[in-house]
Amino acid sequence: MIAPFPKSETRQALNDALPANDQAGSTPSTQVAYTYVPPSHARALDPDNTLVEGIRGAGKSFWWAALNSKTHRRFVASAFPEARVGHNVETSQGFGAQLQNTDAPGKDTLVRLTEDFEPRQVWKAIIASHIGFPAPFPIEKWRDKVDWVNRHPEEYDELLYAADERLKQQGTIRLILFDALDRLADDWHHIRPLARSLFQVALDLRGCQAIRTKLFVRPDMIEDHEIFNFPDSSKLLARKVSLTWQRADLYALLFQCLGNAPDPGGRAFRDNCLKSLNLSWRRDDASGAWVVPKMLRQEEETQKKVFHAIAGPTMAGDPSGHKRGFPYTWLPNHLMDGRAQVSPRSFCAALRHAVSISLPEDWPFPLHFRAIQTGVREASRIRVDEITREDYPWVQQVMEPLSGRIIVPCEPNGFISIWKKKKTIGNLIGQGDSVKLPPQHLEEGPEGILKDLEGLGIIQRLRDGRIQMPDVYRIAFGLGRKGGVRPLK
Repeated sequence: MIAPFPKSETRQALNDALPANDQAGSTPSTQVAYTYVPPSHARALDPDNTLVEGIRGAGKSFWWAALNSKTHRRFVASAFPEARVGHNVETSQGFGAQLQNTDAPGKDTLVRLTEDFEPRQVWKAIIASHIGFPAPFPIEKWRDKVDWVNRHPEEYDELLYAADERLKQQGTIRLILFDALDRLADDWHHIRPLARSLFQVALDLRGCQAIRTKLFVRPDMIEDHEIFNFPDSSKLLARKVSLTWQRADLYALLFQCLGNAPDPGGRAFRDNCLKSLNLSWRRDDASGAWVVPKMLRQEEETQKKVFHAIAGPTMAGDPSGHKRGFPYTWLPNHLMDGRAQVSPRSFCAALRHAVSISLPEDWPFPLHFRAIQTGVREASRIRVDEITREDYPWVQQVMEPLSGRIIVPCEPNGFISIWKKKKTIGNLIGQGDSVKLPPQHLEEGPEGILKDLEGLGIIQRLRDGRIQMPDVYRIAFGLGRKGGVRPLK
């Protein structure tokens, strides 16, 4: 174990550098210096990989915005060349949050257009607009653009081929980015045909040499058989790349942020890495950002030493309390969802909250283990709030009756009997289309709801058939677990 890092400077660095909760808009909310590319993400950023899957908070919207930023692309190309985001890549955004009407039609416009045109024609018009088709292709109203594409299929193909040839001769890759596909409409009835047709168009464009699309998608949409029931969909799925975060990736992101925190915190962190472990930091020429050393990216034992110099060696008040767990493993383990994945958003939220809690005067480390436990509770609250308020409000309706009444793991009937008693599923069915993004398998009743909760990573099925709920959801939903972190009240 190395000596504790200085409390004041390290806490200031944590407070200044940890990224905020969400990537809310079409431009990056995170500074270039706080950008880290895990190995799996390098493949996802490669323009040749079209379909990118990731859970909520895994980085889909962040990369959708960052890839459209020249500053971020230059940093990624320089500091993480394995991502193959070279200087010849030009990007634009074909759908996502907070785009202007000139970039993409809004969801209400999309739904209205699909009443008169096949959804494929809508996406082809969006592609044509981003590539910059010349006249006679219309340049103003989306309805006029879609109508032209619909009535001129041969001319469309000719212009697409010509644009691809021109870009190829220039040595340019034209990459069009799509995100937030669960916001294509307010219900699955309209989302499914729009999403399916977009995937079809993306597959068709694989025939081009210089024109590429990149689609950032959640797992539940990829696993929807009604969306991927078109010919050759397996060819698209075969090249799917997942935005996963291994434990080493989460800590590499943390150290990238700490090393680039404003001085004196950032300088103190880099100096302590050098003094304690002989780890020197390289400065990127293109951006001036410090790049996390290779050993702090890949060597978990080295990462563990650094984090334990920040948080202490155990989740207890004395160094011999190893039965309570090691902070390095305890933190990500308690933020893991039902798919065994941890989002960096939850990881950073837990640490951001932990550093806001005052330290006992006699505690020698920058973070206290009880503050980390409280941080996990706060991260659970934030994650549940996001998924129930922003994404799937029905989840709150089915989980609320279970609060304070369930101890996991339990048999499925523990959930189902309470739902029947409270008439939860019947009430949900009775609300019909008024429910935003209702459960995909609602027609299957309680078992269908369990299937949807499992698909979202909120619950998991154990080998013996019982249901477990990971702490990142269990705590805020108010379910108990023997020996676990106390649920919120």
